[in-house]
Amino acid sequence: MNLFLLASFQALMIASDLAPKPLSHFPSELQPLLGALQEKGFKVVIALPPRRQSYGMFQRKTKTLWISPITFHLGIARQTFLHEAVHAVQSCPSGSFKPIGWKLNLNPIIEREISAILLNNYNHTNRVIEKEAFYLQGQPDAIPLLMKALKQRCM
Repeated sequence: MNLFLLASFQALMIASDLAPKPLSHFPSELQPLLGALQEKGFKVVIALPPRRQSYGMFQRKTKTLWISPITFHLGIARQTFLHEAVHAVQSCPSGSFKPIGWKLNLNPIIEREISAILLNNYNHTNRVIEKEAFYLQGQPDAIPLLMKALKQRCM
């Protein structure tokens, strides 16, 4: 294969990874949480977030969660969706971010990695909110925890 064709093929593959996708693209385990968020007035889209170079984003003003299509290709769509769903629940009931208050345990190595991410990439005023989202996204019981908090906080 010549280099031009190879480069064209690679560009096409990248473009397809970035193209918006239907919500049915989420695995079945996430569908109940997706539906519950929608019932509470949140909009979820699988499309490039407005903030460049991010895998996901929650915008309080419009109650929209963006999950980048590339996260499916990278194998991090579940974690990204859960992270942004935490922010959606944190925004209830007032529209301002308030911690949910979970006491979650993590492997100390993962905890150190998250601490480094928070220190290097987030303003100190957002760290508590982000820490909670990072901690929850890897929990095996993340979906039931989020569903319970969504029912309690988002009327």
